[in-house]
Amino acid sequence: MGQEYPGSCQLCGHEGSRSEMAGHVAECGQRHDKGSRSDHLVVLQVEAEGAPEYWLIVEGREKASLQQLDSLLRRVWLECCGHMSAFRLGRTELSKRSALASLQAKGVAFQYEYDFGSTTALKGKVVRYREGSLGRQVVRVLARNVAPKLECAECGEPATLVCPFCVDSGPFLFCAAHAPGHPCADEDAFMPTVNSPRMGVCGYTG
Repeated sequence: MGQEYPGSCQLCGHEGSRSEMAGHVAECGQRHDKGSRSDHLVVLQVEAEGAPEYWLIVEGREKASLQQLDSLLRRVWLECCGHMSAFRLGRTELSKRSALASLQAKGVAFQYEYDFGSTTALKGKVVRYREGSLGRQVVRVLARNVAPKLECAECGEPATLVCPFCVDSGPFLFCAAHAPGHPCADEDAFMPTVNSPRMGVCGYTG
């Protein structure tokens, strides 16, 4: 998946590069299995289209539905206003009632879109399979990116606010001290910076 971006294990808190985390969660996932029942599990890597600094490693039962994966992606990264979404393999849209196994063979890329107006696009692939137990869980996040360091466009200090009107057209990240001087400040539309590829889009606030 290209350039390295740091991430953290959601099971134990360990931090490392994305490639390191892929190896780490392979072992950590087994250590955090719950119960004696063994299932066929699918491990996926997902990243934001055009913004690879946002990434997840997810695993789920082979028979888990795409609807359940959709719910996880919404909960972790996307949900703002109940928008529609879709999984695709090439030009073919997959039914959300399909199982994770429908994402096909290891290494085959799939696409996902949330909100067909102000779209947040993701891409992913199956990276491995294993036997294990998730207890009552059906899908879970193994690792995710560490929040990118975002700088204020005016002073370079950590940015805490984003202007949704300027995300695609100019400076849009600001600290609390410089946000009031931005031309859009009168619109009272600043949103918080969040660890999500949907930052600054629609009503998403994390």
